[in-house]
Amino acid sequence: MPYSYNDRPRGSGSGQSRSSHGRPSGDRRQGTAHVRDAQRRESRTPYRSNRNYRTISGHDAGLNVHNNSRIGFDRSNFKGSRRRGNLLSRLGLSNRGLAVLLVGLVLLILLIFGISSCVTSCNNSGKQTKSAQKEVNSYDGRVAAGVSESLTKQFTPVLDQNKKLSWIAAHANEYKDARLCELALREDSAIDFVAGLPKAKATGKKYGDGNEKGSYPLLYDWDTRWGYVKYAGSVMGVTGSGPTSLSMAYMGLTGKTDQTPNALAELSTKGKYTDKGSGTKKEFFTKVGAQVGLSVKEYTSSADNLSIVLSNGVAIVQLNANFTTPYAHWALVIKTNDDGSVTMYDPDSTSASGHTWAAGTIAKNASTLLSVTAASSSDDSSSR
Repeated sequence: MPYSYNDRPRGSGSGQSRSSHGRPSGDRRQGTAHVRDAQRRESRTPYRSNRNYRTISGHDAGLNVHNNSRIGFDRSNFKGSRRRGNLLSRLGLSNRGLAVLLVGLVLLILLIFGISSCVTSCNNSGKQTKSAQKEVNSYDGRVAAGVSESLTKQFTPVLDQNKKLSWIAAHANEYKDARLCELALREDSAIDFVAGLPKAKATGKKYGDGNEKGSYPLLYDWDTRWGYVKYAGSVMGVTGSGPTSLSMAYMGLTGKTDQTPNALAELSTKGKYTDKGSGTKKEFFTKVGAQVGLSVKEYTSSADNLSIVLSNGVAIVQLNANFTTPYAHWALVIKTNDDGSVTMYDPDSTSASGHTWAAGTIAKNASTLLSVTAASSSDDSSSR
């Protein structure tokens, strides 16, 4: 309860004593002034207890009389926060504004770092491109980096003649097997096949055509129905001469088309008859030939033996490198002509398949000669 003037003890007597003239005496005037001063002081000073200050209305002001500080309040923190608050006020910033500013600074730093990384990456990419260009400029800048000098020189004279050849040359280092680029340069009909290889699926397709018994289809390794199938460390387009030759023989001898080059290549791979040289081992023909109903026998390669074999069936020969192509491969000889020449279907060469040959020339350039007949046919020919 507030302490008021009325609670103070009054002087003795029932009334105020005045001077003879009706005015308070000197002592009373001084006492009255003293009381009034006390009233003014008490009206401005809250009630004090031994524990806390209280306001004049009786509420706890949170001040401790002993240490003259607000309970639970750290003055040092208060002073620091006031200084920060004053600084933010002078800068015209609120706490929220300060947070936005800090986020903006972080984003700016990240942006600068990102631009710096991009510039560094672009510079490195530019250096690599320049380095690659320097590597091929010594031969032909239109040919991809890393391509051999000999292959580059093969590309140079024909790059202005065919757009797809130019594209192949510019992407030649993307082909794992250099023989593919050589195939495009050697065979015009294979250019589309080679150009389509990077995006092609390595799957075979159905043959789709009919065939009569006794008629031998001329098939090439780079036919898109099977040319993209993986075989012997590459694709059939450059390694599939063995399966393609046996497939042509099978179709002509049986009149069936189920044993396509890609179907026979699968049998060869499963039987481990593939070879890094010609692509296919000679055991493939005897083993897989028997599986599909063919009889295959080996003969010494000679003109006479070739003629004898052709009188009873067809012959598959392994041609030496640099005869019709730069690489050893297999081909099918289908018949002897009236003039004594022979017709050869070379799955790796359109030019070799486009004219007749002397039997002796074929035999001389073949390391292996195989006779192929239908399994039901009798073959009385003997090895010579």
